[in-house]
Amino acid sequence: MTRASQQAKALQDIRQHASDEELKRKYGYSPAVIQAMRETVSRELHQQAASIDIDTEGPEF
Repeated sequence: MTRASQQAKALQDIRQHASDEELKRKYGYSPAVIQAMRETVSRELHQQAASIDIDTEGPEF
């Protein structure tokens, strides 16, 4: 597995709420790396939420 694909899989696991222990066991990442990846995912989610225009993209009633 390439480094990029390993990182992509780890980020996906974080999005699916994997524990720090699981990430450490599965990928060998240090707690600092895991925390940085969690912060990256958090920023992505906040950016996505901020870009949604509820008036135009919300459900139709």
